[in-house]
Amino acid sequence: MSKSSQERSELERRIKKLRRALKKVRLDAMLVFGRENTYYFTGIRCSHSYLFISMSESVFFLDGRYIEVGGENVKHCDVRLMEVASRSFSQWRKENPVERIGFEGATPWSCVLQWKLWLSDLDWVECGDLVQRMRIIKSAGEQKILARSARLNDRIYETVIRLLRPGMTEIDVRNLIRSEVDRAGIEGLSFDPIVASGSMSSRPHYEPGPRPLQKGDLLLIDMGLRMEGYCSDMTRVVALGRRPQSRLVRAYHAVLDCQQRVLKRLKPGLRCSEIDRISRDVLKQHRLARNFTHSLGHGVGLEIHEPPRLSATSPDTLKSGMVVTIEPGVYLPGIGGIRIEDLVVLTPKGCRILSKADKTFRVVPFG
Repeated sequence: MSKSSQERSELERRIKKLRRALKKVRLDAMLVFGRENTYYFTGIRCSHSYLFISMSESVFFLDGRYIEVGGENVKHCDVRLMEVASRSFSQWRKENPVERIGFEGATPWSCVLQWKLWLSDLDWVECGDLVQRMRIIKSAGEQKILARSARLNDRIYETVIRLLRPGMTEIDVRNLIRSEVDRAGIEGLSFDPIVASGSMSSRPHYEPGPRPLQKGDLLLIDMGLRMEGYCSDMTRVVALGRRPQSRLVRAYHAVLDCQQRVLKRLKPGLRCSEIDRISRDVLKQHRLARNFTHSLGHGVGLEIHEPPRLSATSPDTLKSGMVVTIEPGVYLPGIGGIRIEDLVVLTPKGCRILSKADKTFRVVPFG
């Protein structure tokens, strides 16, 4: 199915914005090679392509696997079949009188060396940050997609919680999440879900194992969906069947208090390092700051981890249109852990929370 006129206009707007950014740093063109950045400008994802954006034209070289879908969907660029990369590069060079060309810093150096060989008369300049800074502010259209992804993520999470039964393992719960995502008929997961029960929940990036769920466990689920290329991300914790030990309940309420107070303070103009500090000050009041062992959050978009990073060392400042996670956590080794994570979009005066799943302390039926 071809792109709508509204989608094409959005893609054209992005290319025009990149051209303005290139002009400011005195670059004549850019070679976009990264998969997510290529998707950002073309609306299709492929494993191997070259997108040349100059001041006068945009040329999208695709190999035979993608040329048909590219021709159908990409109307704002000149789509060409790439048979031999060196010839394709040479042909583009003959048509474009450029001197300085940018490339993305994440590109493998071996590729850059090859490009320099093919276009040896050009001055190659690393400028990947230009695209990264464009992607950091989400348009109204991108925000709508992210909001839809978060809503569906909420629903699938609640479905999974209702289907929990004694005898299930962490791996079973992860596989249940996968099957519910498949049943929903969407693109897929934005990352492999974290499912951690009991004392294993004290490990922030735990990989689900064969441990059976047990009555009285805390169950931490960190999951997200990929919809129309964009990711969502959310973490919730519930108790299974009965109330856990009081120390864990107190930690849960401390994390929830921390997150709610941070969300009230969140607004454009606030330094990312400052909002991270605020979260740690709240947990310090609960005498749990030393048990918060990761940064407060990160940007989300075409990738599950994007700038800005909400950490003590982040140089970034929050701006309207950014989409970030707010995910304070407390981890008690050998006992259990709590993380409460919402996906949030910065608005001109504050923020709008996209994750709506219940985050009050819950003991869910189990057995």
